[in-house]
Amino acid sequence: MHKEIIFIGLGRMGNAMTAHLVEEGYKVHGYDLNPEMRELASHNDVTVYDSISDTIKAMPGQKTVWLMIPAQFVDSTLTDIYPHLQPEDIIIDGGNSFYKHTISRAVAAAEKNITYIDCGTSGGVDGARNGASLMVGGPSAVVSRLEPLFTSLATKNGFGHVGQTGAGHYVKMVHNGIEYGMMGAIAEGLNFVESHEPELEVNVAEVLKAYQHGSIISSSLMNWLGEAYSEQGYLQSIAGEVPVGETEQEMEYITKQGQSPVLEAAVNQRKATRSSSSRTGTLISAMRNMFGGHKTIKK
Repeated sequence: MHKEIIFIGLGRMGNAMTAHLVEEGYKVHGYDLNPEMRELASHNDVTVYDSISDTIKAMPGQKTVWLMIPAQFVDSTLTDIYPHLQPEDIIIDGGNSFYKHTISRAVAAAEKNITYIDCGTSGGVDGARNGASLMVGGPSAVVSRLEPLFTSLATKNGFGHVGQTGAGHYVKMVHNGIEYGMMGAIAEGLNFVESHEPELEVNVAEVLKAYQHGSIISSSLMNWLGEAYSEQGYLQSIAGEVPVGETEQEMEYITKQGQSPVLEAAVNQRKATRSSSSRTGTLISAMRNMFGGHKTIKK
């Protein structure tokens, strides 16, 4: 596979992924609406442009365009992209699009003889920079051809071709539901540990060492929360409410199917912090910031 790609969206995740690809030997043509993000990407040897059209035209031959943008902007961005693509070009949506929208977009792309691939991306900014988890949906022949790209971006064994187009975002949606439940349980548990700190002289730092290493509940999320506790003054700066995230609407879609009471409780837990801030809200927000930069500062 020719190591050249177009990247639309150079935010936290996009900048980390493009820097990673450059290190893997790719020539990356990048664009973002924000000139500061373009400037940051240029320092990582991404070739940046002032418009989508210039970015796409810069790549010769068959083009692969990776979108790393908020789901709400995908359709308008596609409108800008399509006039500059040719049959057999490829679009990869690496954001958090709703899987049914992805399927519809794939049908529209197919009418232009353009292949639409979806890639659920997990691991936060650190994963994007050093090796992410990638859940890819799309036709086998095209995904196989793109496998070197996906394995370059993924952590070891972190790339999975999970099904046809739409499956990548569907599996990522379910992943996010699991994540909501885990974050809620971790935050709730640590809040409960803290509540007995005076009575039992609990050393929370030592608790986290045990939780993080070798325990059944050890995880990246637990490690990130451990980092938040260890950084002086960090938790004190985080607000006790969890703002509405890009994936919350998808989580509500899952809960309406009536099969996920844990997720429903986790969503309601987050919503409750918006009317009454809490320590649990602070701990969830801290984890969100640690992996994705979603910091909520106290006012």
